[in-house]
Amino acid sequence: MTDPARPPAKKRPTAKESPSVDARPPINAEWLARMRSMKPDFLARMFEIYLADEPKRFADLCAAVASGDMVQANYLAHSIKGAAATLGMERLCDACRDLEHSARDNEAAPLAGQLKLVGRELEAVFAVMRAGTD
Repeated sequence: MTDPARPPAKKRPTAKESPSVDARPPINAEWLARMRSMKPDFLARMFEIYLADEPKRFADLCAAVASGDMVQANYLAHSIKGAAATLGMERLCDACRDLEHSARDNEAAPLAGQLKLVGRELEAVFAVMRAGTD
């Protein structure tokens, strides 16, 4: 059920509706270059923590979507989105925002596709992080 005090999320094209592919890198290149040059140890530690924690959070999100727990799906998508925004992961942030809005608005139909997109974006981010920690 939607919250009458909160306006519904703006409808954005889904991956199916939008024929264009997002050309942005998994992690914002300017942000990543700046962090690598100014705070390389901090960046390495953030990547280490993210790689350790986010797979579990994504698994929990998958379980929430599978069980139809929209409140938990909304919470977890919001949580993943927040970490993504902090670490320059614009594509992942956008994917999580779409899933978060669907869960918040109790719209189950798009969740499976949105969850797949979040998973793909997470894998792309993980690949960049693993390459940066070698």
